[in-house]
Amino acid sequence: MSSEPVVIIDDSATQLKILERLANSVGGWTAAKGFGDAEAALSFCRANPPGLLVLAAATAQGEASALIHRLRRLEACAEVPVMVIGADEDLDCLERARDAGAADHLLLPINHRDFRLRVRSLLRSQRARPRGAPEQVRSDPGRADGERRQDGLRQAHEMLLRIIDAIPRMICVTGEDGRYVLVNRQFASFVGVRASRLIGKTPLEAHGGPIARSLMEIDPLLLAGRPAPLSTEDEIVDRDGEPCVLLATKSVFHGDDGEDSMVVTVWLDITERKGAERDLLAAKEQAELANRSKTEFLANMSHETRTPLNAIIGFSQVIAGEMLGPIGTPKYIGYAHDILVSAEHLLGIINDILDLSKLEAGKLDLVEEVIDVPRLMEDLLQLADAKARASEIRVALRYEGTIPALRADARKVKQIVLNLLINAVKFSHPGSEVAIVLRNQSGAVVVDVIDHGIGMDPDEVTLAMTRFGQVASAWTRKHDGTGLGLPLAIGLTELHGGILTVRSTKGVGTAVTVAFPRDRSEPAHGAEQGGLRIVAQS
Repeated sequence: MSSEPVVIIDDSATQLKILERLANSVGGWTAAKGFGDAEAALSFCRANPPGLLVLAAATAQGEASALIHRLRRLEACAEVPVMVIGADEDLDCLERARDAGAADHLLLPINHRDFRLRVRSLLRSQRARPRGAPEQVRSDPGRADGERRQDGLRQAHEMLLRIIDAIPRMICVTGEDGRYVLVNRQFASFVGVRASRLIGKTPLEAHGGPIARSLMEIDPLLLAGRPAPLSTEDEIVDRDGEPCVLLATKSVFHGDDGEDSMVVTVWLDITERKGAERDLLAAKEQAELANRSKTEFLANMSHETRTPLNAIIGFSQVIAGEMLGPIGTPKYIGYAHDILVSAEHLLGIINDILDLSKLEAGKLDLVEEVIDVPRLMEDLLQLADAKARASEIRVALRYEGTIPALRADARKVKQIVLNLLINAVKFSHPGSEVAIVLRNQSGAVVVDVIDHGIGMDPDEVTLAMTRFGQVASAWTRKHDGTGLGLPLAIGLTELHGGILTVRSTKGVGTAVTVAFPRDRSEPAHGAEQGGLRIVAQS
């Protein structure tokens, strides 16, 4: 081992300790000697000529350039290479130090591998150079190549630091001793300490606060290979006293030799995002509350309204049928009939609202029985007969194959198909046909309601399948409706485990298909079904 030590001068005790440790780790011929006081270092160098001097760009005792001039006046240090260490804000000092004769410089935070490579190169050059012949050494091609490589490394290092500073995130790196190895400008600005003052210090020493506590608690666990979160959210108060939320994402980095393990932490200010999430959650809860209130109101209103409507319907039937004796004036019979029709229509709307409210609340139950589907459809056609005749629409019932019996709620199945049938009649042209087609699809009962009316485009289909959604057109404005029929049919179909699909073409017509699950089918009784039945025709 050479007797020429590496002398380090830095008035930062933490930085001095780091540089000593790095110099001693170079191996082979190095033995570091650190000084916080320049005068003590000069005295040591007079008696112990160093192999390399490592100086801080600026200390409380002055700049490195002035110290280099003093060292050069010492015979023992006239040809000793000098490396200067500084931060971005010390660039002017570094330039003056290079002008004063410094052989190399490094920017903080120090890249450990880069430091070792440069120290080895400078020490080799110093040992190989004949005393008193510095110029010949500088003209050596090997040395020139080494200097070019060092310049390339330095430029790459400086470029990396500029890139890290340009990243719109806060970044910090802590070493095995818990001290900062690297920070970018965004992080330094957030904690309110210059980047050069953070390097070599622990977070608690440098600035304290929640960020420091988070780093000191989690990073040692990660470096020790113990369980620790790689992502955390920290609620803190910034330097302006404003609350903020930081998302910290961590990764552990190991050097090529397995040493110099570090934890890289990237901080993202997610205060606005968390605020937006809270607002969204509050809006969601408010919407859910409003929806529950609306559902409860509709259910209560429906119950409260249905009672007097039943009375109106009952007495209208009594009057229209003159059950208690002649009315006297024939016009009153017509009026009573109009009251009865209007009340029944209103009751149908209220029943739809009540059923839809129960569906939304999950309180609508099925009363299941085995249904003869063709017979049920024939009953439906009788119910739709008056409306079909009034609209001059022909309604047809067709069968394709043997239709199985269906285990379902008969009233709700009737409600599904009747809603679809009424819509089909309502939006068909006079003289056209509406067809109910019963199919056996691999053992499952399928019901198609097909019309050749006004049809819908895809956007209108989406709207029609929405509660209270009504397609706006001159045609629809001529017909009454609440926009509940199709959504209610969808809900009742899904309550049976089935699927309702809508196929429609504008100006051509619409086909709505209700497919019940195959496991609801029961063996059919009776003869093979098939053919056509026309129930109403103009």
